[in-house]
Amino acid sequence: MVPVQGGTRRMAQRAATIGISLAGLPFIVPHVVEDFAEGVAERVGLSTGAGAFLLGGYLALQVWGLVLVGQGRRSGWIITFCVSLVWTLGAVADHGAAIWAGGFRSGAVSVLWVAGLVLTQSTAAALAWRGWRWESTR
Repeated sequence: MVPVQGGTRRMAQRAATIGISLAGLPFIVPHVVEDFAEGVAERVGLSTGAGAFLLGGYLALQVWGLVLVGQGRRSGWIITFCVSLVWTLGAVADHGAAIWAGGFRSGAVSVLWVAGLVLTQSTAAALAWRGWRWESTR
């Protein structure tokens, strides 16, 4: 077992990163369900089942990164940064223009899901970047 290192600030950084990343799940899950209903898996050449399997793996990777962050491991910061960045950039690239144009999918609730996803995951990425950089200087 790896002892958790760092003082109160480091523990607060870990807790904030984990909490904010997990706070994104109530936005991520309904948004992705809506994506699947809109045929996102087929759009990228996958069956719905294959897309769902890959989503499950990606969510598992996100949680694994958070577990490693909680253990104070540098690899956790790297995984969390990368996963959160992909969520953020993917949502903005895929939906940003449609949201700005108005009339996005189911209206306000669909925009809320994307906005919540982007807000929580971009914040988690920024916190993970900071944690990763701090670990690099130790």
